[in-house]
Amino acid sequence: MKNTWIIFLVLFELMACSQQQRVSNHTPPMDYGEKGPAKYSDQLMTKLENGVDFVASGNEPFWYLEINFDKEILFKIAQSDTIRTSVPAGIRLQDVAATSYRVKTGSEILNIVIYDRPCDDSMTGKELPKTLEVSYGDKTYKGCGSYLSDYRLNDIWVLESINNNKIEIPAFPKGLPRLELNLTLSQVFAFAGCNEFSSSMEIQGKKLHFGRFSGTLMACPNMNFESVYLSRLANKTIPFRLEPGKLILQVSSDSTYNYKKVD
Repeated sequence: MKNTWIIFLVLFELMACSQQQRVSNHTPPMDYGEKGPAKYSDQLMTKLENGVDFVASGNEPFWYLEINFDKEILFKIAQSDTIRTSVPAGIRLQDVAATSYRVKTGSEILNIVIYDRPCDDSMTGKELPKTLEVSYGDKTYKGCGSYLSDYRLNDIWVLESINNNKIEIPAFPKGLPRLELNLTLSQVFAFAGCNEFSSSMEIQGKKLHFGRFSGTLMACPNMNFESVYLSRLANKTIPFRLEPGKLILQVSSDSTYNYKKVD
């Protein structure tokens, strides 16, 4: 299987170069280890550092997709077209738990549907978290994909300020609110100053999606803060950015939660 895969990669590179359009092959992320998520391959780390948020591919014929949600979509079909286009707003398809990105490019419509269900990658034998259908012209291509997750998020983050207003430590005798982001389990464990909570979590490029929080229900003096704090996280998709030792969540258009890393 390994030798067959290597031969396929060589043939694809030769075909791509002959068209003077070279697009890298799809390389899935490394498996997560027992001590937390491993780094991606050098190829995917380069893509992540260059702003790529999502990658996918499929067979028969071989095709490749990458999305930088701040910039563009690249869709490549072996021995055929290379499409680059801006990224349209995603449309959530609630009845099938999927998101559609539909855009007109030239005389054709490119429609990318990312399904929230796992997919067996026939090229590697691995399971990837997303199932893909890409329609272009009168053809539909199927395959597997995943968001690229910045492994630096996998840590414990303590709330330092809200809108640059520093958190007053005496107001939280049980400890400052914190988030533990666990990429291996795709979960977040939160302490809101009084109660402990947990939720599902998905990293979507430069955004974090939290599910519904569940946890303890102890009464504390700062319950109002806890309610407001969690309401801006639960069931939300939140843009984030990382700075050295810092995590900033843009919880609304005019509000940020600023965290510092705990060693």
